Amino acid sequence: MSRKKTKRYPLALVICLLGVACAAWADGKRVIPRSEQVNEGYVSSQLLLKPCLDIHTLSDAPDEATLKSVAEARKALPAAACDDALLREQLFKARFLQYATIGMVNDPWNLDAKMAAQNQAIGQCKDLKCLARELDATIAALSPVYLGTDRTWPRSKGLCDADSVDTPALTALASLDSDSRKGIKNDCGEEAVTAQTCQGPHGKLLFVSCAMEGNQVNAPQWLYRSGNTKPEPLLAVTDGPLGVMESSCNGMPDLLTGARISMGEHEDSFYRYDGRQYQLVYAYTSTFVGTDDNGNDLAIAQGQPSTKVVCR
Repeated sequence: MSRKKTKRYPLALVICLLGVACAAWADGKRVIPRSEQVNEGYVSSQLLLKPCLDIHTLSDAPDEATLKSVAEARKALPAAACDDALLREQLFKARFLQYATIGMVNDPWNLDAKMAAQNQAIGQCKDLKCLARELDATIAALSPVYLGTDRTWPRSKGLCDADSVDTPALTALASLDSDSRKGIKNDCGEEAVTAQTCQGPHGKLLFVSCAMEGNQVNAPQWLYRSGNTKPEPLLAVTDGPLGVMESSCNGMPDLLTGARISMGEHEDSFYRYDGRQYQLVYAYTSTFVGTDDNGNDLAIAQGQPSTKVVCR
């Protein structure tokens, strides 16, 4: 392991200190944007929100794949839907609320199921009256959630009763089995390994992580529960540290990681305890798409459920 000096950060609290994934957690009063305000991001993001969009406003010479996507987006709507300006804005509003709210809530797997039902009802519409009705229902259901959610990085004490404390990395590694030690050393490479322990409602926990330097905000992290024998592995992630949520499953708090992909994109991953280990239940990529009237960054999240965990 490297002996170079590294800066240590509290493993469960670091993300928003360095600006990862915080753009969607706005400070100003949130308002629902108009379609013309959502003009950033990928062409695919624009078409997702505005299927009636004139693609030539984005590209003078759209390629064949883009033109095919435009045709498919319009084909999914009732005839003449794109000829009605009010309906076009209503369609944008419903879709924006769906995909923006996914990135605002702490249980996106539940909202994803509701979105699927909404989109099924919308997709079954054969006329404009039906489409308007289903879009209104979607907007009515999601507006209070989008406008009323004040999301912050989760800092629950559900894992630890008090702040974790540093423990010698060599001592922590020595307590693990040989395969775990080898995997950690391989993943950390030239970076130092850091370790912390805490006592919580679920026993003594051990956090092991590759050290982070400078403005680095993500690194592999491992979570173990200590016992009378070798520590029991609970979770291994490549984009730690962990946010500890208020919600729980099978007696353990839900966990969240956030990773920066680029200046305009980040990925959030949610984990739930299945009674033995933590499982990834939902992950999404959030993309910057514009700014609202109060200067808040707007983002939409596209993801899908992963492993289904039953909470008993």
